[in-house]
Amino acid sequence: MKKIIGTIVLIILLIGFIDGFSADFDQKIGIVEKLGNKIPLDIIFIDSEGKTVVLKDLIKKPTVIDLAYYKCTGICTPLMTEVANVINKIDLTAGKDYDIVTISINDNEFTKDAAAKKAEMFNLVKTEIPENAWTFLTGDSMAISAITNAVGFNYQRQEDAFVHTGVLIFVSSDGKICRYLKPDYNNRGDFRILPFDFKMAILEASKGEVIPVIDNVVRYCFSYQPKSDTYTFNLFKIFGTGTLVVVAVIFIFVILKPKNFHKKIS
Repeated sequence: MKKIIGTIVLIILLIGFIDGFSADFDQKIGIVEKLGNKIPLDIIFIDSEGKTVVLKDLIKKPTVIDLAYYKCTGICTPLMTEVANVINKIDLTAGKDYDIVTISINDNEFTKDAAAKKAEMFNLVKTEIPENAWTFLTGDSMAISAITNAVGFNYQRQEDAFVHTGVLIFVSSDGKICRYLKPDYNNRGDFRILPFDFKMAILEASKGEVIPVIDNVVRYCFSYQPKSDTYTFNLFKIFGTGTLVVVAVIFIFVILKPKNFHKKIS
């Protein structure tokens, strides 16, 4: 019995170690979900026209917040490009049904950087949307820290670059965090946001509904198929995990149990 308990404790400690390692990584780089919390709406930024703006004046309807930086050579522009593609695909209208706010996490970027990126992205939007439907902002380090801390967006600066994850954050008109949406990847390795997911996140934010992220479970159990634009069940992956669980159970209750059984009859 002691060996069984010891084995169980060992497994629990191992799981705890893995979870702890993952949580520690998330604290440094990644997303710590803060669903249901409200972002501070009194943060001051500078828009692409050089005007001082307060966040509360930009968030009047369901809003998609994209934290990136404009000179990024990694995931930032591809994610923004995919946002532009989604704007073209969904039957909700940017500027009417929702707004988008991209905020630079680099305090060394300024109005000209925001203006250049806005022009680049608006050239990709094929539907007619108002200028204020997608706002590009820059700010000082205090303003950036205020918004990134509020939404749990953790990143690290490495000289002139930033190590961070790609995510879209959907907030309601009163600033409540309702949904985090992480992009998928297509068969070329590019970002892909499913229009259905994007639309549902907007509708949820319009109602102020807080939707827990189950992306990790979905990504583990399902694989996205670009050709069919659907998810397929990862049978072999689930089977493999189930096999490991069965092996663990056999080890605990079959291999160790006979020893206890022999003790009882001796």
